[in-house]
Amino acid sequence: MKSLFAVRELDFSLVAGGLTAAVAGIIGVSARIGWGKMMSRGVSAPRLLLLLALLAMVGALSFLGAQQMHSPALLWLAVGLHGASALGVSVVLMAALLRAIPAKNLGSASGIVSAGQFGGFTVGPAAMGLLVGSAGGFTAGWITVTGIYLCSTFLGIFLVVRAKKRA
Repeated sequence: MKSLFAVRELDFSLVAGGLTAAVAGIIGVSARIGWGKMMSRGVSAPRLLLLLALLAMVGALSFLGAQQMHSPALLWLAVGLHGASALGVSVVLMAALLRAIPAKNLGSASGIVSAGQFGGFTVGPAAMGLLVGSAGGFTAGWITVTGIYLCSTFLGIFLVVRAKKRA
């Protein structure tokens, strides 16, 4: 969606629009390595998930700001934040499972998490397409995405507070 947004709303060429997806993907792969190293050093999964939710929310707000201000710089910031957070979160989720789930249940637990992630990759673009095709356009889409990441932030806060209570 970021490529379409760049082309339609910020007048990027098709190649430059495609680069937004490529850059997000490169950052996402790099982020997975970095987040994985942090998890292997013992950083708490709830804290990382909260950080990722906050980064994703700022990224969504950056997409909205890029549209409102017609700002390529904000678009590239949003692309980077999206790659680092939304595309990088999978390793944190899987590492958290390894820490929390008994080995005998790990297969089904990782399957459920993967199904949720791929379900999001399946439903998300179609839902965004419906929003972009509505009267609200990309504005409605970015506001909705921001709301979803806000909910993720609240979930992250809950997880951090719960982890502190258990400690």
